[in-house]
Amino acid sequence: MPSVEVGGAGGWRPKRLHQQYQQKHHHYIQQQQPPSHPHPDPPPQPLEIREVWADNVEREFKLIRAAIERFPYVSMDTEFPGVIHHPPPSVHHSTLTPSQRYTLLKSNVDALHLIQVGLAFAASPSSPPALAFQINLREFDPRVHRHAPDSVGLLAASGVDLAAHRARGVSARAFAALLMSSGLVCNPDVAWVTFCSAYDFAYLVKVLMGRKLPRALPEFLRYVRVYFGAAVYDVKHMARVACDSYGEVALLGGLERVAGALRVRRAAGRGHQAASDSVLTWDTFREMARLYFPKEGSLDVCAGVLYGLELRDGDDAKPAKCALRC
Repeated sequence: MPSVEVGGAGGWRPKRLHQQYQQKHHHYIQQQQPPSHPHPDPPPQPLEIREVWADNVEREFKLIRAAIERFPYVSMDTEFPGVIHHPPPSVHHSTLTPSQRYTLLKSNVDALHLIQVGLAFAASPSSPPALAFQINLREFDPRVHRHAPDSVGLLAASGVDLAAHRARGVSARAFAALLMSSGLVCNPDVAWVTFCSAYDFAYLVKVLMGRKLPRALPEFLRYVRVYFGAAVYDVKHMARVACDSYGEVALLGGLERVAGALRVRRAAGRGHQAASDSVLTWDTFREMARLYFPKEGSLDVCAGVLYGLELRDGDDAKPAKCALRC
């Protein structure tokens, strides 16, 4: 687990990057101190979501590689064609063990195709997102591939143009190669923020591996640790910790509901598009961390935990006091 240093909400920042940044920019920072009576800051500019297709993917990943040192906090979301495998009708999803949930997740991810990946970048845990990218993939074709019709219909109604994805989208193989060489993965100086992220990380692990997911949950979690490190924060898990600690049942539910409970507004784009949801996830994380995890080290309990796939001491976790609901 990478060493962590206090910085902003919840007190976490990859320490090595923080030290290198201070050393590199020490003189610049001293020279750029604000005057004693600074003018009011101009209003923030609207965040632009950069659309990534096959014809500009190389250029956009150059921007991503250049941005990581200044913006090492990454919020991630994906869009995919729903789920086609479910528990038996007599079994509620919340009663499944983490290993049983993973088996169900694996059966879905192995059978389906990733549609979009959204990435939002921020300079510090308390900073608003500075950049956002929406990577549009090409493999999924609803005419021939299995999917959940309601989920695909919702994506289409939300502005996801699946015909454009097939015609202009990035191939999964090209995306995997660029992601591996981008500095985003296998980099202990990058911290990741997600919401109900088991499927998000599962699709990325599948793409990076170039094959089906590992058979067992512990092996899958090891791949997540290898690719994405220990500084992974699932806002859905954070909400459950806040629920268990403070009884904040208003924080239960999906991303829109949790953001609404915290009075966080969508800063860019439309719901059910990956980049817009990654931005909303980051802003929701910032507010939740400020309100419920303000003390130094208070976020440590959330690090490296994917909501719904929590293992304790090598055994399946018991159901939480606040029920599992995505």
